[in-house]
Amino acid sequence: MTIDFFRGLRAVAIASVAMSATIATALPASAKEPSERQRILDAARPRAATAAGQPVRIKVDKLNVDGEWAVLVGELVGAPGKTIDWNKAAGCEADLDKMLWVVLRERDAAWRVEHIEICASEPPYWYLEGYGGFVWPCGVYRTLDGPDGVSLEAQCRLERETK
Repeated sequence: MTIDFFRGLRAVAIASVAMSATIATALPASAKEPSERQRILDAARPRAATAAGQPVRIKVDKLNVDGEWAVLVGELVGAPGKTIDWNKAAGCEADLDKMLWVVLRERDAAWRVEHIEICASEPPYWYLEGYGGFVWPCGVYRTLDGPDGVSLEAQCRLERETK
């Protein structure tokens, strides 16, 4: 009876190890890689920190990705336990609102910053003509409204249809 007990215990142990190995390999490879959101933030943070003249974190309000393009809208916050000293940031007015706006492009599996503003007092996407108009895929304008309250994504799609 003791031998049967140990054989049964051994069988349970082998089955348990086999099951855990199956579970571990059943997870998609992407579960072990940084998320796309994290990769975008990791690309934007160093440029934002350089422009701010100090370490920063990014609070995301909107992040829209369409193909190889992304638009991030948010704000910079200080490192844990610190506030941002806006006097260190070139071209920032300490008393005005500060919006972060970043346009990124993915090339060779890495996100790269194409445009960045760290202390916009008004949404830069209200003035797209300064960037050539609707030059990026329409999906990056999702959830963004122009100064007239009209969806920029809808305006982009309408413009593309009429061309």
